Amino acid sequence: MMKLLKKYGLELKYKKCDLFRFLEGQKEVFVEDGFIFKMTNEEEMFKYEVVLNSIFNKNKIEEEYKRFAYETQDAIQYLNYEEKQKMFNSILSDVLKELKLMKYEDQIIMIPHLEPFINERYLKNYMLMTLKQHKLYVKEYPRDIEQPYQLYGLIVLRSAFSSLKGIAEDENYEYYYYDELKKIYLFDKETYHMVDCFPIVDKYFQGNINLEDVREVMTYYHQPQQFIEQLHELNYISDKIHKKIIKKLK
Repeated sequence: MMKLLKKYGLELKYKKCDLFRFLEGQKEVFVEDGFIFKMTNEEEMFKYEVVLNSIFNKNKIEEEYKRFAYETQDAIQYLNYEEKQKMFNSILSDVLKELKLMKYEDQIIMIPHLEPFINERYLKNYMLMTLKQHKLYVKEYPRDIEQPYQLYGLIVLRSAFSSLKGIAEDENYEYYYYDELKKIYLFDKETYHMVDCFPIVDKYFQGNINLEDVREVMTYYHQPQQFIEQLHELNYISDKIHKKIIKKLK
């Protein structure tokens, strides 16, 4: 079924999608944070997106502290450590409302390319991060687009850090949909790598995809013929393509 959808479905080039172009335009952000930037496939595109949103959050918190320290330098010199941190936390609380986040084991994670304890310090005790040894630790922490998954698993792709939409899972894989390319992606639960993808529309499709419809279609994933019938009923694939695929499946 997957091979047939690849053969007869609409193949949109990832290098022409908005996300790819946006990430390409942010190359300096990755490099400045210590990442090597080179996208060679769709999996890397989605993983770079997660990292970019993570860097944005990290940079925003750091910038807010610099502004806080500059604007209040005369006042805070008379405050003790706890008072300074409490004052900054009250300012940071409003900033955090605008940033992406996810929950991992009851902890809020806003910088998924860094460890949980570092996230906690950025959120609750950032002044510790201004100390030389802590700055060095973060600077020298491994920069790899796989790091968020080694730390937190595929929950990262189901969060606000990713444009992918989780639609199903089974014993071995988690399934995601990306609307701009009209594709479903399979990610291995153990390796966190994308193992395959396929389109769910053909070149005759016009209109919008309903995410809940895609989730409903995925309930038939292990029933190839019924899966194709559902795509046809939704007008995601035309009569012509439907007949070709069903004929091959029989």
